[in-house]
Amino acid sequence: MKTEIYIGTILLERNRWTRDKKPTCLVSEWIPRFKEAGFDGMELWENHAALASSTELKALEESSFPVSVFNSYATFDDAGQAAREQAARLTSLLKARAVKFNLGNNVNDKDLYIESALKWKQQLPPGTRLLCECHAGTIMEDPKVAQEIFAVWEDEAFQAIIHPFTTDLKALREWFTCLGPRITHAHVQLRDTSGTMQRLERQPEAVKNALRLMKEEGFSGSFTLEFTEGTRAPSESMEQLFTSAVADLRFLREHWT
Repeated sequence: MKTEIYIGTILLERNRWTRDKKPTCLVSEWIPRFKEAGFDGMELWENHAALASSTELKALEESSFPVSVFNSYATFDDAGQAAREQAARLTSLLKARAVKFNLGNNVNDKDLYIESALKWKQQLPPGTRLLCECHAGTIMEDPKVAQEIFAVWEDEAFQAIIHPFTTDLKALREWFTCLGPRITHAHVQLRDTSGTMQRLERQPEAVKNALRLMKEEGFSGSFTLEFTEGTRAPSESMEQLFTSAVADLRFLREHWT
């Protein structure tokens, strides 16, 4: 079965980390290029839909190119309820098969996060996969805490996202030890020792070692190209980012066999 590799639309977005996070591109205009490059779908950054015009939203809704993952940044405290409801509506409208989310960073609110996510699941379309990003700066950055939370989330619709190329092999192995088959998706980004984003081909052996470990651990999930060479660079441009993303796609296709 072919492994699905998605383009993260946040990869192209210059305003991904600005205060207002106002989109600067129309994803619908990029879809023909996503298809031509060979991506299997997209992980759609929430504001490319939530802050889109009605015309753009309609174009995304009617496109034959799938929103494989809806990338939500709704919080799981009480203040995030409206954002979670909006994310559920957009997930349904765009027929996304999965929704990505992040928990907060307050360990004292762990039970609140868990319960809010369970309630959110009831608002999402039946069959939606809930992909919790095991992200630095959240309580899910600790594999053992993540293991405890997934034990409460007994429903297998709750699944995990890892970052296999920004961690060492020992830590990567621990993720699989703790979460095993609940890991079904990987966010792709690679950095050098200074934190600068790089194409996968810049560190081929490190990337191939991580891929081999994932194979050994039975990973059979999907990938999203989240960031790539040129991200945050002073000369950052969408064209350069897309060129790097296509290079990363080809590297993964070649070495994930």
